[in-house]
Amino acid sequence: MGAKLGRIARRAIGAGRRESASVSAAALGLLLLVGAALGDGISRTAVEVSDGLTWLNDDQRGEVVQVNPSSGKPQTRLQVSGADAQLEIAQSDDKLIVLDRRTGQITVIDLATLLSSGRRQAPPGPSAKVLIAWDRVFVVDRAAGSVHNADPVTLADIGSPWLAGQPLADVVADDSGVLWAVDHGGNLYSLEWSDEDLEFLERTNRAVSGAGPRTALVPHERGVTLLGLEGGVVVRDGTGRDLTASTASFAGEVLAAQTSPTGLVPASVPDASVVVLVSGDEVVRVDMAQFDCPKPGRPAVFRDRVYVPCLGSGKVVVLDRMGKRGADDVRTGGSGDPALVFDDGKLFINTPGSDSGVIVDSDGRTRDVVIRSPELPVMDPERSPIPSVPSPPPPRPEPPTRDNRGNGQNTQGRGGETTVAPTTTTPSAGVSGAAPGRPAGVTVSQRSNNGTSVVVTVSWSAVPDGGEPITGYQVTGTGAFSGGSQETRVAGTSAELVLPCAGSTFCASGKVDVAVAAYNRFGVGEAGTASWTIRPAAGTTTTQPPVVTTTTQPPVVTTTTTPPPVITTTTTTPPPPPPLPTGGVQVISTVGPGGHEYERRVTTAPPADWANHSGTCEVVNLLLEATAPIPCAGGSVTIAVDYGLNSIVVRAHGPAGSVESASYPVRMREPPQNCGGGRICQPLSVPASDESNQLVGGGIGLLATAWLLTFRNRRMRRGESE
Repeated sequence: MGAKLGRIARRAIGAGRRESASVSAAALGLLLLVGAALGDGISRTAVEVSDGLTWLNDDQRGEVVQVNPSSGKPQTRLQVSGADAQLEIAQSDDKLIVLDRRTGQITVIDLATLLSSGRRQAPPGPSAKVLIAWDRVFVVDRAAGSVHNADPVTLADIGSPWLAGQPLADVVADDSGVLWAVDHGGNLYSLEWSDEDLEFLERTNRAVSGAGPRTALVPHERGVTLLGLEGGVVVRDGTGRDLTASTASFAGEVLAAQTSPTGLVPASVPDASVVVLVSGDEVVRVDMAQFDCPKPGRPAVFRDRVYVPCLGSGKVVVLDRMGKRGADDVRTGGSGDPALVFDDGKLFINTPGSDSGVIVDSDGRTRDVVIRSPELPVMDPERSPIPSVPSPPPPRPEPPTRDNRGNGQNTQGRGGETTVAPTTTTPSAGVSGAAPGRPAGVTVSQRSNNGTSVVVTVSWSAVPDGGEPITGYQVTGTGAFSGGSQETRVAGTSAELVLPCAGSTFCASGKVDVAVAAYNRFGVGEAGTASWTIRPAAGTTTTQPPVVTTTTQPPVVTTTTTPPPVITTTTTTPPPPPPLPTGGVQVISTVGPGGHEYERRVTTAPPADWANHSGTCEVVNLLLEATAPIPCAGGSVTIAVDYGLNSIVVRAHGPAGSVESASYPVRMREPPQNCGGGRICQPLSVPASDESNQLVGGGIGLLATAWLLTFRNRRMRRGESE
């Protein structure tokens, strides 16, 4: 097919300049027809291109940094967690998913807006793992023995998870999208997701003698290599070059490469100071002490060489495929242990705590790349999207000359017309237009106080749009609570602020100052303000009076009169109401699709004090103030959502007030109207069959145009010859 198209193209090009228009039309028509025949060929090639940028983790700051290998400088900093995080990154050209092992929080970042589109809670520690395979995202809980297919935008579950029935040692995905899993019992599974059945299908299941809890898997283009080094077994399966081999057994953790070619698979055993290479069909043991690398870290394969980071030694050793020295050691800066990241055809050596890293190019040469740049601003992926600023309108024509007679109230134009001087507004700097006015009627009320946090409700009057729609309202509370400031953005005219006060006296006698400012595409307007003095939590400032017993002694008499009975009076205080559960903690576990577009299903996994709460609980969408009751012990309900950033919480009520859980952000995006900025994309609403029809129609039309142009040129040539 390719040779035939080449012959047609060469024949057309030889026809001369006069045929250029018809040749161009014919060539483009042929390409469109070929694109339609191949399905997603041309359009997919145009869209699926590498972005040329790589994300690296900065654990000490809780940030992920986007670096440009061409310039050797960082481009973007995102604050995804707190300091001293343990971040792991799964990335592709259109997805960035960050797992913080210290907290178990998983965050997905929309690379088009650099905003968080979904979060998911996983167990803290080494159990969780996130995999990106084609357009799917898989969340693994090795301790629970489960694999979940998660929505790539919200991270909510899709369909049913796969359960191994026992803990998993490792789970990986090969380049064809097949999942491979090995459990503690040594059973090796290959899994495929079925869109029709909405569940995982087991393609194969085989028992591997010698595999166990420390077995590691390395994925390839197709298939996987199993390294059961605790039992001295190596198995290659699903590659077309299957292998079963024996090797020496090693105790301790096995750190295998994240991915590798089929014929070269490395893994390190740090406790044994050994690297094991599966080179072709041979298993090679490499003693790393000879390279002054007593504790090897997780290796990577790059350009037929094996790069082994040396933990605690500040260097990376380079081996050839037989375990000999393949090149000079790569020195790294900083005091942390180097980690290897492979992306966009380059190998990055990132050392936590160091201001710079190292790039290994395809020819093996190294160069520095800046990772930490204090002057580069840090962006919050939870921020509200910045309103787009339109291009300024063309300049207005000069107004008619004013006649100052009449004290400047009226002007006499040409022809006796009367014109009024226009009223002007002061726009934001460099933008034609004006920010909105100040909100009026700002009021603050206290919703709850549980001794560790105070929830206040802020309300105000809507600001007139003045011809330019209001995008939303920015609500900021400041005071002597933990952090000193809390901010939220809403679309309505009320909001709630959760003010943490653990370790301070704010919950007992603090004061919060609240500012509310409206904003539109031209900027943020003047703020309306109000204040509130905190009411102490019920039972925290009232001293319980002691039990009082009053006894009246009868007077001493010498008569035989019987004394009156002894009267005892006891004053008691009723018991305080049961306490509310702890506010600001994670109660919502997942948010998934609901029955329709404007609905989401919320599932909770409450901690003990929430599950045992004797009051009532409800799920609340703070954006819409929509509510749905839910058992405090946990469950699932549906809640209404709308376009924009929906902030969903669980609210617990009791005699002492109410308290809210940590917010779970759910962003719902409006369908894009156009791509803009020169980006190539396809309409979301065009099915694949319609797209093919459009390609076929366009190709036939262009071929017809080429035939008409050729016919016209031939007639012109005949006229010239006559």
